[in-house]
Amino acid sequence: MKLLALLLVAVPAIAGADVTLVDNGKTVTVDCAKDPQVELIGNHLTVTLTGKCKKLNITGNHEAVTGSVAEVFVMGNENSVALDAADKINVAGNKNVVSWKQDKPKVQNSGKDNKVSQAK
Repeated sequence: MKLLALLLVAVPAIAGADVTLVDNGKTVTVDCAKDPQVELIGNHLTVTLTGKCKKLNITGNHEAVTGSVAEVFVMGNENSVALDAADKINVAGNKNVVSWKQDKPKVQNSGKDNKVSQAK
């Protein structure tokens, strides 16, 4: 019963994404003008976002992401996210490195051993 409840909660989040990457070890460029919501579920992904995405959810591990987003939620572990700009950053996973270049976004860091800071 708990598994069913978990699936019911997870499916709407996945279904709402314009691009959902579940494969492992892929390198992808996403055009945020065409696909503004991105979900990274696979592991060891290298993703370049062009334009500014509306939402980025990272549940996979060992991702490398660059680009700009309005909102990013990092639930996975050991990810590297280098953003030019972001409005909101939420990091719940562990051992992630998240940085931004432009104005400071609203940041929430509830995970452990994360490094969330403005790039120099």
